[in-house]
Amino acid sequence: MPVNNELEEIFQSLRNQLDSMDQIREGILPLQRKSVRLCSEIIKHVHRKEFSLIPSKTSKIQEYLKSLQKTINDMPIGFSKDYLQIVKQELGEAIILYNLITQNRFPSPEECGIGLIDYAYSLTDVVGELRRYVLNCIRNEDLDNGLKGLEYMDEIYSYLFTLDYPNGLIPGLRKKIDMARNILAKTEGDITVSINILRLNSNLKEKK
Repeated sequence: MPVNNELEEIFQSLRNQLDSMDQIREGILPLQRKSVRLCSEIIKHVHRKEFSLIPSKTSKIQEYLKSLQKTINDMPIGFSKDYLQIVKQELGEAIILYNLITQNRFPSPEECGIGLIDYAYSLTDVVGELRRYVLNCIRNEDLDNGLKGLEYMDEIYSYLFTLDYPNGLIPGLRKKIDMARNILAKTEGDITVSINILRLNSNLKEKK
């Protein structure tokens, strides 16, 4: 038996709040999953050069993002923002990659519909997708675009490297930046080998 009713009332209120938060969480999870899936589809479309399919999917994700933002903003303090952050980073990655490949430009965070810090996280993931793009270019012997992709990777890393802040401010970002550095180094090696092979093949053709 409880000593008094105060604690029972407090925990009943707590359970009610958590039940409400859990219901909201169950409601936003499908939106989060749909958004992340659409972002993955956009990235696939970029690599496959299916550019006409991208704008409508981008608009749909931004609709989902607004709905998620409103729902989470209405929740009590302490409700995790991770659901929102994941979508923002995936969306930023997709839009940045799309703009780099199709328009040779970095879109602003405002164009992506995300914040500055989310933009930095997105850029770290773009490095990996650019490596995939560069490798596709190498396979197609398209070194001009491959080198352009490598330049973007180098530029992104050069700026990310300047973000020397505590992990408490940017959790996990330094680790992602270190991973981007390793990806860049591997890609530089792949490009160098590819250039040497193409030069060798060209010299052999000239000697025939």
